[in-house]
Amino acid sequence: MPAKNDNAIHMKKTKMPDDQKQLEKAAYDAWFRAQVQASIDDPRPSIPDEEAKRLMAIKREKLRKR
Repeated sequence: MPAKNDNAIHMKKTKMPDDQKQLEKAAYDAWFRAQVQASIDDPRPSIPDEEAKRLMAIKREKLRKR
């Protein structure tokens, strides 16, 4: 009769091949860079930090009151 943990010995954590890791890293990097470039290219005016903080404070307060 096999011991209870025999299966645990044979169950190894599957590791992602290095090639796959590199592909995922490259895909994420390309996506991230595209997002940054889209933000830079956005013709809308930027919002000053203080204004963004003020708007978020209002939004948080509305959510707290729910």
